[in-house]
Amino acid sequence: MVAKHYAAIFRAPGSKGFSSAAFVGRLPLSMLGLGIILMIKESTGKYALAGVVSGTMALVQAFFGPFLARLIDRRGQAEVGFPSLAVSTAALISLMLCVRFKEPTWSWFASAALAGAFMPNVGALVRARWTKLYTGTPSLHTAYSFEAVMDEVVFMIGPILVTFLTLEVHHEAGVGLATGFLAVGTSAFLIQRRSQPPPHPPEHHTGPAAIAIPGMRVVLVCAIAIGLMFGSIEVVTVAFAEEHGHSDWAGLLLAVYAGGSFIAGLIFGATHWDAPLAKRALILLTAVLVTSTPMTLAPNIGVLALVLLLAGFAISPTLITLVALVEYLVPAARLTEGMVIETTGAAVGITAGSAVSGWLIDRSGAHTAYLVPVAGSALALLTALLGSRWLRPGDPAIE
Repeated sequence: MVAKHYAAIFRAPGSKGFSSAAFVGRLPLSMLGLGIILMIKESTGKYALAGVVSGTMALVQAFFGPFLARLIDRRGQAEVGFPSLAVSTAALISLMLCVRFKEPTWSWFASAALAGAFMPNVGALVRARWTKLYTGTPSLHTAYSFEAVMDEVVFMIGPILVTFLTLEVHHEAGVGLATGFLAVGTSAFLIQRRSQPPPHPPEHHTGPAAIAIPGMRVVLVCAIAIGLMFGSIEVVTVAFAEEHGHSDWAGLLLAVYAGGSFIAGLIFGATHWDAPLAKRALILLTAVLVTSTPMTLAPNIGVLALVLLLAGFAISPTLITLVALVEYLVPAARLTEGMVIETTGAAVGITAGSAVSGWLIDRSGAHTAYLVPVAGSALALLTALLGSRWLRPGDPAIE
């Protein structure tokens, strides 16, 4: 039954091609941040420098992403995507060369910033194509769910692959492969022009920017808070495993967490939901808070694995619903811009979560640091509660 629902969305011409290419182009999302940290750490031995360079790329991408997306909405995915892809790919190659040949560190920051400023957000672009195909139909919910599940697969594969290549093959191998995935996958996606949404000329952009829409500001803060939870869980779980003498179990624990989200996303996407989007978001954010709180009480690895599995079940459905809210709240002429605001908000939260949880681990240990993801989930729920009236101006029930 589940497979039947997902098979139906791929009957549209071109859907298999652009979704497959987007999967490859999206792999760097889970590889570049960690890969840059490991590459610089292995080359210099300095975790702090590595983290700041990687964080620079993420923050610049978060700042410039909506502007690039706005240009894509006006000019078209391929017309803007190819030049920006060329710049970001060249910048990543520059970063690898600068680290390899011990160039001044300012050149590392410059290359990372340039890569972040021009990197296409493939996740937002592929969701825009699904929106073009299935706006106003139940299939759009299924398509968003499929892409959320693919995000989980990306985050299950990417970190393992980049860690192995960087530590076991060559310092630059992980970032090099991620750069290759970005160039090849995104190019294969962009050349499929028939399925891309039509560009909206400037006269269609007379309304406010996407971020000026009150509901979008609510979605942005929720995305940052959820990202805060993601970033902290990854760091704290590694520290928890080390504190309990099972550092080699850290990857498995994180895979369990992603696996729970993967399963829930598949089921959620194949299910018909009558609840309005705003109500659905509140229910799911409540579930995120309830399932993340027990992490602070887990006494050992076995209990933590069970808690992480249960917590993972709430993640994909929540992210799918946030994306659906963007599609409802933002005019078609600014859809990519809205999608990028949500995804880059999550990226900012992940960067902040990693930094805050790392600071707390050093001072109080992993058990205490699990308060960071709990705080992130509480912030997301509180934001949605306070801003719920802006999430349901028409009381929608989009499937």
